Amino acid sequence: MDLDTFKIAYEKWVEESLPDYQAGNMKEIVKKYPFISPEEIPWTAYNGQPSNQTFALVTSGGLYLKDSQPPFDTESIHGDTSFREIPKTVRQQDIGIAHAHYDHSLAGQDINTVFPIERFVELENEGIIGRLTDTNYSFSYVNDAVSLVTETVPK
Repeated sequence: MDLDTFKIAYEKWVEESLPDYQAGNMKEIVKKYPFISPEEIPWTAYNGQPSNQTFALVTSGGLYLKDSQPPFDTESIHGDTSFREIPKTVRQQDIGIAHAHYDHSLAGQDINTVFPIERFVELENEGIIGRLTDTNYSFSYVNDAVSLVTETVPK
């Protein structure tokens, strides 16, 4: 499905699903979502040495820095297509979670369950990986794939 076809199906889904979304009937609207199923998934096997590589973490866990970044929009049926930069030096207590579609209890206790930043810092310190980038990224849930691909990704 190309983006133009998805956009038409998505707009119809929003129109039909908004009452269920507002009522909190997530199971019903997920059943109707126009998922994109690519015919072919490009894949290149990894053959490098992790100790010579730089890694970046990307999560869809809805993480943000409580003191300096706004939380993600958790009210819109479209989700939030923006992202937050998360520094390598972040501490658990500096992170907030704004995501309406998963239980935050484990992530609230240990952020590594959804964003294994401390584990990657340990791997870097042990020389198992070359390095973890200074800036890593968090998204929240996104239903509007067209805006994500055409607006957010180019940033």
